[in-house]
Order: sequence, then C-alpha cells, then structure tokens
Amino acid sequence: MEETVSLDEIFQLLKKKWALIVSMMILGIITSTAITLFLMTPKYSSETQLIVQTKNADANINTDKINSNLLLINTYKDLIKSQSVIEKAKDKLEKSGMANITEDYLTSAVSVEQNQNSQLFSIKAVTNDPTESAAVANTVSEVFQEEAVKMTETSKISVASKATPNNKAVSPNKKVNIAIGAVLGLIVGVMFALLGELLNRTVRSEEFVTDTLGLPILGVLPLVAEREMSEIRKLQKNALVNEDLFLDVSNVYENSLHTEIDGLDLDLRMTEQFEER
Repeated sequence: MEETVSLDEIFQLLKKKWALIVSMMILGIITSTAITLFLMTPKYSSETQLIVQTKNADANINTDKINSNLLLINTYKDLIKSQSVIEKAKDKLEKSGMANITEDYLTSAVSVEQNQNSQLFSIKAVTNDPTESAAVANTVSEVFQEEAVKMTETSKISVASKATPNNKAVSPNKKVNIAIGAVLGLIVGVMFALLGELLNRTVRSEEFVTDTLGLPILGVLPLVAEREMSEIRKLQKNALVNEDLFLDVSNVYENSLHTEIDGLDLDLRMTEQFEER
C-alpha cells in the first residue's frame, strides 16, 4: 500500500523543523554576504555621451533626416567596437601609462547605449577601477570622433558630457545577492527537512504497522520520560523496604537495591543475614 502525505502533514513537519529551516536561511545569508564582500571583485562604470551631426545637415530638419540619423547610430555602435578604434584606443591608453591593456579587454569593457528615439548615445566602460573606467570611456570616445569623420558622412561629433570617475560600484549588487542567499538557504532547509522525513523509517504510529506493513499489533510499550521513570523507581524502592524488617540496613545495601522491574525480591544473601539476626 502506498503511503500518502497530506499538505497538513507537510505543514506540521515544516513547523516542527523550523529551527533547521531558519538556520539554513541564516547560513545562506552569511555565505552570500561573505562571497559578495570578500570574493567578488567590485566593478565601476563610467560613460561619456555623444551626439553626431551629418555633413548634409541644414536648417530644414524633417522626420526623414532624424530617422536617418537614428539609423546611423547603429553604424556608429559597430564602429566604436571595431578593431581600428579599439586598437588605436589601446595604443593611446598605453602611452598614457595604463599597462597590460589588451584589445580583448577593451572590447569586453566597452559598450554602447542609446536612449530610444534619441540621437544622443553613450560610450560606457566597466572595469575594476573607477579612474580606469573614465579613462577608457574618454579615450575610446576621442578615437571614435576621429575615425567617424574619416569613414562616414559625419561632419561634427559633439561631446554632451565627458566620463568622470564614479566610486559607486555597479556590481556586485549586495542586496540582490543577500536576498538570493536567503532564498537558497530557505530552499535547502526545506529540502533537508523533507528528505530527513522521507529517509526516516522509524515506526511512529500504530497506523503505520497496520495500514502500511499490514501486520497485527501484539502490544504497545508506552514511552515514559526519564523524570517519570525516576519517580516510579523511588516508589518501588519505598514499597520494597519494610521499616520493621530492614531498620538496620546500611546505606550500602540500600543503594544496591535493584528496582527496575516490579516484583523483584531482595538479594538472597541480604535476606539470610537478617534471618540470622
């Protein structure tokens, strides 16, 4: 017969194992906090904003020209991350004293962002150092301005705002990581509670024997607390000791009485000694 578990039983189990679940959640928070603060490297972001004007620009601005400029920005995005721009930016950064800069590093650090329906776009750099991020963004912007005039019909590139060091890390997000650690710890705690219950094959009820195993119950041994058992033993000891007969019994003999089972007689040797008296 299959054993089924109701939602109420699961709720009662989780309620009984609340200490384990809360402990695992706290452990998850501590672990995620330690990883975030001591193992994950902070990342800093800095960006410069640009706006581009084409050579055919005139006083009569219409929708078609604006849409054409918006489409050109997609070309500028590819140009910014092209090998020609990245390579020249790398050389320029090395000359300014920034060592160990590679083209792959710059390509992964630089990104281009654009607001929807806007001719303004940004060159963003994300590195491990705020000053380095600002230097990378400004240098790539300068090289792009030079290359865009040569390769496209761009007449002028205006810098709306230059990149400046931002000491506030953009990653890791401490609050998000701690929340993730708490959720994972909670899930692990619930899993441990359910798994412990699933692997526990202890017979805990008469129904398990009769319904699950299909066996008859021959007898039930009551569970007695240690405190109650101690009181029962004292009563048994007092019942066995007869004041008239054992008045002279020493403490040594009293401590040697074994009263774990009802109806035990005194040791035969002790009885013989009293009879001789």
